[in-house]
Amino acid sequence: MAPPSLRTFTAELKRRKVYRAAYLYIVFGLGLLGAAELILDPLGLGAARRGLVVATLAGLPIALVLAWVFDLRTETADPRESTGPPKEQPPSRESPTAPPKNLGLAPGGRRLAAIMFADMVGYTALLQVDEAKARASRSRLRGVLRKEVDSRGGLVVQFYGDGALSVFPSALGAAESALAIQRELTSGLPVPVRIGIHIGDVIHDSEGAFGDGVNVAARIESLSVPGGVLVSDKVFDEIKNQRHIQTRHMGSFRLKNVAAPVTVHALSNEGLTIPDLESLGPAAGGGSSIAVLPFMNMSADQDNEYFSDGITEELINLLTRVNGLQVTARTSSFSFKGKHVDVREIGRELGVAHVLEGSVRRSGDRVRITAQLLDASNGYHVFSETYDRTVDDMFATQDEISNTIVAALSDQLVAPMSDPVDRDNRGLSPEAHKEYLKGLFHWARWTPEGAREAIKAFQRAVEIDPGAALPHSGLANCYGYFGFLGQVPFDESFPKARFHAEKALDLDPSLGEAHVALGLVELFGRWNFEGAYEHFQKALSLNPGAAGVRHMYAIYLMATGDRQGALEEMRTAVALDPMSPMMKLNLAFALQACERSDEAEAVVQGILDDDPHFRSALETLGWIRTGQGRMDDALEAFEALHRMHNDPLKGVADLGYVYAILGRTEEAREMLARLEQRRERDKGVTLGVDFAVVHAGLGEIDAAVAHLREARDQHMAAVLLLPNHPPWQDLMAHPQVAAVYQEIGRPV
Repeated sequence: MAPPSLRTFTAELKRRKVYRAAYLYIVFGLGLLGAAELILDPLGLGAARRGLVVATLAGLPIALVLAWVFDLRTETADPRESTGPPKEQPPSRESPTAPPKNLGLAPGGRRLAAIMFADMVGYTALLQVDEAKARASRSRLRGVLRKEVDSRGGLVVQFYGDGALSVFPSALGAAESALAIQRELTSGLPVPVRIGIHIGDVIHDSEGAFGDGVNVAARIESLSVPGGVLVSDKVFDEIKNQRHIQTRHMGSFRLKNVAAPVTVHALSNEGLTIPDLESLGPAAGGGSSIAVLPFMNMSADQDNEYFSDGITEELINLLTRVNGLQVTARTSSFSFKGKHVDVREIGRELGVAHVLEGSVRRSGDRVRITAQLLDASNGYHVFSETYDRTVDDMFATQDEISNTIVAALSDQLVAPMSDPVDRDNRGLSPEAHKEYLKGLFHWARWTPEGAREAIKAFQRAVEIDPGAALPHSGLANCYGYFGFLGQVPFDESFPKARFHAEKALDLDPSLGEAHVALGLVELFGRWNFEGAYEHFQKALSLNPGAAGVRHMYAIYLMATGDRQGALEEMRTAVALDPMSPMMKLNLAFALQACERSDEAEAVVQGILDDDPHFRSALETLGWIRTGQGRMDDALEAFEALHRMHNDPLKGVADLGYVYAILGRTEEAREMLARLEQRRERDKGVTLGVDFAVVHAGLGEIDAAVAHLREARDQHMAAVLLLPNHPPWQDLMAHPQVAAVYQEIGRPV
């Protein structure tokens, strides 16, 4: 609904019966002038009649002013109602226009606050049918608002017509107030009220409250329904850990006069009305957002699944290079594989305006690809095409499909594809392309086992076509992954990653993923922070819409100490890949590093709700609890993790640290002994950080620093990321620990 303006003023004129006074005055005036004409003109008093006409016209505005004033004198006016600039009143509980000091909303001031808009639906129509009932309902609404807002530390800043603007010092207070308001107004004499809440700046002056935050709150409220409460994602972040408040994700939406899309959640406590998703309108992203769903494998040979998946992934990678086009990443798109979900629901889940789906049928060297671009707001086709080609034409066909998409969305894009690449120059023969797609299929599993299988496939592609850039890029990513995890010695993994990344860029300088691989090599393989930054920036310029690039750049920012920047990048990555557990896990890591542990824990709990066996999420949960000082809860998580490994020598460093903090020294030393056993058993695995963590828990700083130096010499990625863990942050001020990082060149 619109903020108070002409609509508010006209409603106020109606409430004060000014329209009725004008009507009666005009009727009376016309009757008087008609009588004067009949009486005065025959008497030759025409001048007197003309004077009476002038006096009658001049009296109209006076009568209207008197009607306004008369209403003020005969009805109790609400001092918070917006009827024009209010008079200054001293601050008191009886004078709500002067905000209490705890809100800091002094006239002319600016304040970050939780903003709640509430209005009565259908008030104007009811006023025309049953004025008494309309006024009674409005009076009840205002009474409930005053009571429930005031009782939770809030302030009703303005009443206007059938609605009200309130502010609160906390999002929790606003949400609890909204719940109480709807609970009361849906019982007894029901009053149909919709509510919207946002967090933002509020500017207050003699005419009321305004600001961008107020506008967003008003637009969110306009999406709501009678009996419903909608909140922005900022409000959701503040209340999601409150067990007595239930919510439901509704999607992201573009709101009128609001620059960026806003993610909206509905409070879903018992008794509240949740809007029908179709009534909320199209998802955010305008026309410039798309998700490419996995193309169905229609081939007789089901082993061709890798081929259809590969076609899909290559289309995603190609579209991420289009300026202004938001492309959902592979993980999220593939979460719908094999599921029959309405395209409108997919659009809302992924926050996109368009969905591309299709199928691939391969028979020998012949391939038929069907592609359909759908409008996610209504499920209608934007275009549908069939491409009959040979496997030799796959790159050209993918280009043709992507160009058709760009043409269909051209009026909503910032610019066409930047630096178009002649993909045929990548030198992939059909047989090499087949092996490359197999490599992508295994790499997408994001596990050490999957990466090993991917290396085999990418290597076969290179052997078939040594001049092909894409398989080299795939090999660079796999070897960089192993070096990052420390599962392969750095002096073996990072040189291979560098070789294949540089080879890929020699063959095709536009490969953003190769720059990501080089960025990781420079960062962790050489501690070259400037060189890494240049490669990540190049990757971002080539693939601005790639969630993976944003993800790795966030890792770089975390490794160099820019925690807030990392958090912002991870939020972007999650927006591009909202269904990816790995993206959400690293978002939790960034939140924890920024000392927002409650939010981090909520994210991790959500991941574990979906996949209770995700070991990295369970480990992260344990460290979050450690940072919160909840050692018993942390131990519970780490013990569950240790059992999940099903290996007595794995997952012991976390246990050892907590045992040490809890004073269970012998058990902590037992974990050190198991680490020694694993070092003997698994020769290629680097465990310096694991030893350092347990010794740090035992307070043995010299031993911890010695192992930290060992890990540094082995270029373990964890060395750079360790300072972001709350338990380790206290040690960063220790001279010996600080010296290790100064030698590396990392900001402390």
